[in-house]
Amino acid sequence: MSRRARSAVLSGPPTPGLLVLAVMTVTAGLVGCVDRGPGPKRKHIDPAYVADNLLTVAPTDLTHVVDADLGGKVVYLGNKVDRTRLVPGDKVQVRHYWRVVSAPGPQWRVFSHLRGDAGKPDFSNVDETDMRWGHPPAAWKDGEIIQDVQDFALSPEWTSSKATLIVGLFPKGKHKISDRLPVLRGPALDNAVVAVTFEVDLAKAPPPVGTVIVKKATGPVTIDGSADEPAWLAGTASGEFVTAEGSGDPPGKTTARLLWDDQALYVYASVDDPDVWSEYKVDDEPLWKSDVVELFLDADGNQRGYVELQVNPYNAKFDSWFAGNRSQPGDVSWNAGMTSAVKIRGTGDNRGDRDQGWAVEIAIPWAAVKGRDAAMVVPTPPTIGARFKLNVVRVDYAAGSKNPTVHSWNKITYADFHGLDRLATVVFADPAGNVVPTADPAGSGAGSGSGSGTGSGSGAGSGAGSGSGAGSSSGAGSGSAATLRRAGTLGPARPPTPAMGTTTPPGAVAPGAGSAR
Repeated sequence: MSRRARSAVLSGPPTPGLLVLAVMTVTAGLVGCVDRGPGPKRKHIDPAYVADNLLTVAPTDLTHVVDADLGGKVVYLGNKVDRTRLVPGDKVQVRHYWRVVSAPGPQWRVFSHLRGDAGKPDFSNVDETDMRWGHPPAAWKDGEIIQDVQDFALSPEWTSSKATLIVGLFPKGKHKISDRLPVLRGPALDNAVVAVTFEVDLAKAPPPVGTVIVKKATGPVTIDGSADEPAWLAGTASGEFVTAEGSGDPPGKTTARLLWDDQALYVYASVDDPDVWSEYKVDDEPLWKSDVVELFLDADGNQRGYVELQVNPYNAKFDSWFAGNRSQPGDVSWNAGMTSAVKIRGTGDNRGDRDQGWAVEIAIPWAAVKGRDAAMVVPTPPTIGARFKLNVVRVDYAAGSKNPTVHSWNKITYADFHGLDRLATVVFADPAGNVVPTADPAGSGAGSGSGSGTGSGSGAGSGAGSGSGAGSSSGAGSGSAATLRRAGTLGPARPPTPAMGTTTPPGAVAPGAGSAR
């Protein structure tokens, strides 16, 4: 759905009572509401549970007394919480208390959202609770004091220093901020009541499955197709690329490295191939119809607006900006301004001879990661701890075959090489591997780690509607590292292979090596 995603709570039969306490159990990942269509099977709530949560008097021991007036119809009294400081992945219990001044009517629904820091994409819909199923606003009566219980887990991928819980009422079928029952008194944000703000300890955040920690370069990087500078020795190395679901095995392995500095994101891929071949030698030709290395980059991770970059053995380049998802054609007139260089271990245009492979080194300027979306909310250059979504893909055509073999850093399907739901999460670290800023930016100790992930992806967003966000998806995988503060590479599903050599084997430098476009 769009960033103005739908927020829905289904109504139930009227039940008498006085106060609703909400205890919310939510996995507060970056999951947005989805369009339910006719709606899920109705959840049955025991009438005794509803009766137990309709109170005759309001509690006097609230953690947060709010006393917010919504439209002169409902007062949000406040809440109780069992903690106010969280670590990403933590569970927390919140109890909301409402007093009904005047029955709001059958069209109203309760919503509650988690919001991150301004400028961050962190967002979660945490709308549903048992009381909102068993005793929704359609059943609320004058004078009731209503109680509702939710236990939620903050997403392990939460990147904001705070998580603000907002609550309110919106009319069914309408999703604009202006449609919400107005907050006439009390702390408000986007026409919703600010219920509680949690402090988030990011230093203790666990690494998400499939996370790739990308270290900052310790020195200059020369784009010459070799990746033999000292900075590359400490770069983040992949394991052997994983064959796409539904693809045959490529004729040789591929490995890659990532590195960054204040000027660019650097990508190096080394390809083993007994028959390196491409018929394309001009930029923006259909390079994907021959041997090629592709990179897909969704900087804000919302699966709407991403960059596709390609380089082939002749150092011909292709770049495209997708303003939405892959359902619409990419904008091939867009220019990423990337610099690349290639070294071939053999030839690139002689079918049937015996080659060894090829390697490509790419520098992607930070201005390119936003494509044509200058308003995209991502730090460029990234701050320590910032997270992007990307994948590196190798496509190979055997002689006489019209169907390529495909494998990638993070596992994809043969049906979709772009695989936005399979992009790896990359976290930008300082040269020591710290992903949380320290007093000494250089840190100490390189650290190491290993792991696997068959594919992961997530979306996030924030919007003006009463519901917002984007879906998320992740494949199975596991990984380990000493700590997220000083972690190593969490790579693909196959066991990691030793780091690639620091010197490219002898071979011809492809035409145009080192040129920018």
